[in-house]
Amino acid sequence: MSRVLKRNGWISLAVSSVLLLSACSGGGGASEVSGSGQGGSGEKKVQLQMWFWQGATFEKIIPEFNKSHPNIEIVPQIYKWEDAHKKLLTAMSAGSGAPDIAMVDISQLDQFLKYPDKFYDLNEFGAKELAGDYLEWKWNQSVVDGKQLGLPTDIGPMVLYYRQDLFQQAGLPYEPDDVSAKIKTWDDFLEAGKVLKEKTGADILSNPYELYGAIRDQGDQLYFDNEDNLIIDSNPQIKRALEYYKKAREMGIAGAYDQKNALQEYSAALNSGKIATYISAAWGRGHVETRAPDTKGKWRAAKVPEGTGNMGGSFLLIPKQSKHAKEAYEAISWLLAPEQQLEVFKLSGNFPSTPSVYGDKAFTEQGYEFWGNQKLGVLFSEVAKDVKVQRKGPDYQTVETIISDGMQAVAVDKNKDPEKEFWDLVEKAKAKLKNK
Repeated sequence: MSRVLKRNGWISLAVSSVLLLSACSGGGGASEVSGSGQGGSGEKKVQLQMWFWQGATFEKIIPEFNKSHPNIEIVPQIYKWEDAHKKLLTAMSAGSGAPDIAMVDISQLDQFLKYPDKFYDLNEFGAKELAGDYLEWKWNQSVVDGKQLGLPTDIGPMVLYYRQDLFQQAGLPYEPDDVSAKIKTWDDFLEAGKVLKEKTGADILSNPYELYGAIRDQGDQLYFDNEDNLIIDSNPQIKRALEYYKKAREMGIAGAYDQKNALQEYSAALNSGKIATYISAAWGRGHVETRAPDTKGKWRAAKVPEGTGNMGGSFLLIPKQSKHAKEAYEAISWLLAPEQQLEVFKLSGNFPSTPSVYGDKAFTEQGYEFWGNQKLGVLFSEVAKDVKVQRKGPDYQTVETIISDGMQAVAVDKNKDPEKEFWDLVEKAKAKLKNK
């Protein structure tokens, strides 16, 4: 049974509470301090160190947990995305310094799950009873040999964000349902890009690699098989993604904007109408609103051609280094309960992995002014249930960084041959993996 039905009402969250940021020290782990808990002034309060990254929004709901659990205090440490994972890897390798609660992104998860003995099996604390609260595909991503090593946070169902005014100006379908119905294939998308460029001068994509990534993520497999063998050479979906990268580049309908290394230039282009779409996850709503504030009211969202995919999403794990695993489990099961995932969605747009909340008014009735009052939650809820999940593998990010950085250079330099450069990058990735 869903915890939404077990609990009475929604928990009112103190979003205005002061953020509890601890100093970044070399060691993690919990400590005990004297406190005035329910048992009296002499009772010990367990402090749990929790690592996560900017944008996770946990810092806004942690004060409510601390208030409602007087004998436990979560002490958050907020890092940049890449730093959070590097620091955790270092601590796990060293055998000390890990936090009581660690957030791990799906793209990084497998490199931690290959050492299952380093994390608590959450089934020891009753996690199996919570499985029905979450999307099955998401829940199963952190299962190793029957052990539940993480609880799911948000997910990233992929949609097509687009400039409605530019689509209308170009004579293209521009209402969300029409865009979904009439731009159903990637060939339709490329043709729309051609018309858009001719009529408005805008690029339909910031970069052809954005298209490559979307098509790649719609396949049955990515870069590795279940035995961690690199399968790029034999994966037909990767070859198809590369073909569409080449087509978008050759047609001149994709820009060469670099979101990673030239964010200011990219943001200016998005804000000025030089880029007409953004293929991204539910969390991409905040990306557009932040990068293109002057375009308020001009954006809409529709289904991605040829089916959705999942971009991002994370898990909370409890390292074996923690001395207070029971309390840590109590904390993460509260933080990731449907009620709290709903509240985080309201606060930041991070999309819940708990489908029982999809019927809430925040999804079915909430319109967003920036998006022309479109009820984005309805679209996100619909595509979330159709996500195709692929295994990433422990070395996914190593390979993806090499390929994405290299193909960004191809987007900029028109003299480079995309086909040759791509397969050279694959060989570079193979060499990197061999020498790890």
